[in-house]
Amino acid sequence: MKTVRKLGFTLVELMVVAVIVAILAAVAVPLMAGNRRKAIATEGQAGLGTIRNAMRVYKSEKGQYPASESGKIIKDAPILNVRSGDLEGKYFKTDNYVLTTVTPSNFIITATVYTNDNTGRTVTLDEQGEWGGTLL
Repeated sequence: MKTVRKLGFTLVELMVVAVIVAILAAVAVPLMAGNRRKAIATEGQAGLGTIRNAMRVYKSEKGQYPASESGKIIKDAPILNVRSGDLEGKYFKTDNYVLTTVTPSNFIITATVYTNDNTGRTVTLDEQGEWGGTLL
């Protein structure tokens, strides 16, 4: 006599797998969200670092920071010689970098995220290398 084997999974086995997948998802999703925020902040910091270097070069050549550029978007401040391609990224564009405050002796630069889910989130950098903003 032949024995008949049924192929497939039992309901209990499927439920165990579903519970394991749910637990893994509950752990992974918050980790990925945190990594995305760090990636956004890092991109903003990289752009601000580029602008900070341009400001330092300007000061070494002219003896002071360009106070006349205060409040300008970086693309409207060609005296810094920052190419827009250097600042184009996934979360920040050239229009998102602003010379918030510039005096002959100090400055603050702000980068504002332009994506819908992070609107208004910022990263700032001053002449001493101090970071700030709502993304950090």
